Formats: sequence, C-alpha cells, structure tokens
Amino acid sequence: MSAKQKNSIFSVYGIVLAVFTVLFFVIPFTRTPAVWVAFAFAEVSIVLGCFITNYAFNKRGGLISKIYGFPILRISCIYTVTQLVFSLFIFILNKAVITPLWISVTVGVLLLAAVLIGTVATDNARDMVESVDIKNKQKIQQNKVFRLNADSLVASCTDKEAKKQLEKLSEKIKYSDPVSSPALEDVEQRITTGMEELKQMITSNNYEGISAKITNLDILVDERNRRCKAEK
Repeated sequence: MSAKQKNSIFSVYGIVLAVFTVLFFVIPFTRTPAVWVAFAFAEVSIVLGCFITNYAFNKRGGLISKIYGFPILRISCIYTVTQLVFSLFIFILNKAVITPLWISVTVGVLLLAAVLIGTVATDNARDMVESVDIKNKQKIQQNKVFRLNADSLVASCTDKEAKKQLEKLSEKIKYSDPVSSPALEDVEQRITTGMEELKQMITSNNYEGISAKITNLDILVDERNRRCKAEK
C-alpha cells in the first residue's frame, strides 16, 4: 500500500471520528452510563483502527508481508464499523428504554478482544509465511549458484570440446531439482569444489584432463538429482 493510500485511510478515520464526536454532543438525547460507555468504545475503535492500519503496513518485510497487511486492515475496519453500529444502536435504544450498563461494557470488551486476537493471529500467520518463504529461497539458492557458475564456465571456456561438455552440464543443472537440503550438503560441496577446479583450469588455459573433470562433475550432479528424488 502506498503512503497516499494509507493517508487516505487515516483521513477517513479522522473524518468519522470528528463527525461522530460532534454529533454525539450536538444531538440532544439522554446520556446514561451505558451511552457514555458505548461512546467511549466507539472512539477507541476509531483510534485503534488507525494504529492497526499503521502497524499492518509499516512492518518491515517483502511482498508477502504487505499482502498480509490487508487482512489485518479488514479486521480493523470490521471492528470499527461493528462498534460504531452497536454504539448507535445503544443511543437509539436508550430513547425507548434505559439500557443496562453491563450490555455496553460486555459487547465493547468482547469486540475489543476479538479485534486484538484477530490482529495478533493474522500477524503471527504473516510471520510464519514469511519464515517459510525465506527458508524456501535459501533452499533454492545453492542450485541457483551452480547455474550461474556453470554458465560462467561455458562463457569463459575457449576449448570447443570442453565447451560442448560444459553446455550439456549447464543444461542438466538448469533442469535439476532446485530445492536443497542438509542431506545434500556433502555432494553439493563436492560440486562446488569441482566447479572451482574447472574455473582454475579454464583461467590458466590448462585443458589437459578437463574432459574427465567435467564428466566427474556431471556424475555428481546426477547423484544430487537421485538424492533429491529419494527425499520426495
């Protein structure tokens, strides 16, 4: 959500707060304790709505964090509207019959508890989804590095036969399972070491034995792919 959109929401809350407060004191009607409590909870719902909106979209995070800000905003809006409607109901009902104080207090407290619980639960869900997303990105990072290194080896290789082998290897890595895991750590370390050795050979134009080195690396990639399938 952009700063302009967020400020627009704050403006709406501010307008509602001003109009509701002015009308409450301007319109003549009996103000019993139940009415005052209903009015107080309505004011709290508007102010709290602003704070929750600000929290929903000010929390640091990526796209997922921003997306999960909207359900929190929705909870806040539903709470404010529900509390305002209930307060108006108490105002109107009080003209016909004196409303018991406990009704205003009970409903106000329950609505307040509901919005706080809903906000906390949704925010925790946001944190969990973000955590999973970060872990997934970390899991595919290693294979992404392999792909970049393989492409770099292809680009820097000047030996035609070795280049063809590297292109096939790069293609195999490209379509390999991108998800890594602790069980693959040893084979991935060997792949990393093999790529470093190939890089040194290409940099120094030492192509003697490079074909066997690429074949060995190809076997390691196959081993990694077999382990990935075994873990599914």
